[in-house]
Amino acid sequence: MIIGVLFVCAAALGQQASLHTTVNKDRLLIGEQVKLDIICKLPAGASISGWVNLPDTFNHLEIVDRSPIDSSLEGSVKTYRQSFTITGFDSGVWVVPPVALMADKQKISSAPLSLAVVPVHLTDSAYHDIRDIIDVPVKETSWWYWIAGALSLILIGILVWLWMRLRKRTALPLKPVEVKGSPLEEALQQLNELKKAGYIERGEWKPYYSTLTGIFKNYNERRYWSGFLQKTTDEILVTLNQGLPKDLISVLAGTLRVADAVKFAKYRPEAGQAEADIAVMEKTIKQQDNLIA
Repeated sequence: MIIGVLFVCAAALGQQASLHTTVNKDRLLIGEQVKLDIICKLPAGASISGWVNLPDTFNHLEIVDRSPIDSSLEGSVKTYRQSFTITGFDSGVWVVPPVALMADKQKISSAPLSLAVVPVHLTDSAYHDIRDIIDVPVKETSWWYWIAGALSLILIGILVWLWMRLRKRTALPLKPVEVKGSPLEEALQQLNELKKAGYIERGEWKPYYSTLTGIFKNYNERRYWSGFLQKTTDEILVTLNQGLPKDLISVLAGTLRVADAVKFAKYRPEAGQAEADIAVMEKTIKQQDNLIA
């Protein structure tokens, strides 16, 4: 039931100014929301001073939301309106107090409103004692569930094993640089990219040495021997021992041993060692290219 309650009047320009409050229903359940409107009407030439200021909580009621103040003009009557969404969590009959405004230096007031907040009523108020424990028949699990569970565990185990195997494989961290040129030009450009990659600064030794040895093997694969990518350190040294100076072979052996220790034994070299090793690789590649040129 919509209730409209009014008001104290003040004369202005032969017409009356009024202030009243309305709610869309005067009875609500605990926690339910209702809409409260404050409406002020006055002659078009009249004015008001300020506006109603309802607190967020009052008389066991709470304001959930409040709209902006809206104004409209219909003929010679100007209307101000503001809407509030209110609720209550304490059962009882609570009062929305009167509100007041000044219209052309005349005080106008609304009448109070009553709201009944009621609890939810149970449809059955009869007393029911605690029931005895009821036996629930146990259903036997089908043997298909056991087979499906076992197969799932086996599949998970295989996937974990494959994942662990793939983790141990070290791919070249740097993407191959596409170079239109000789194997020497490609290798030198890749070494230059490796210097700029920031592995030394970040202490990422495994990708650094994996890339370094990969560049060296790829150069020899393209320039000289098919199958060089699969050669071990000892096989590389035996292969190159026939053409390179002994002192260069000795230094190259040290670089390759450090690379193996980093990749397989988690050895952590100094930054200076890593910089020296890339210089050794660059010198070796240039020396090899000069021998064939």
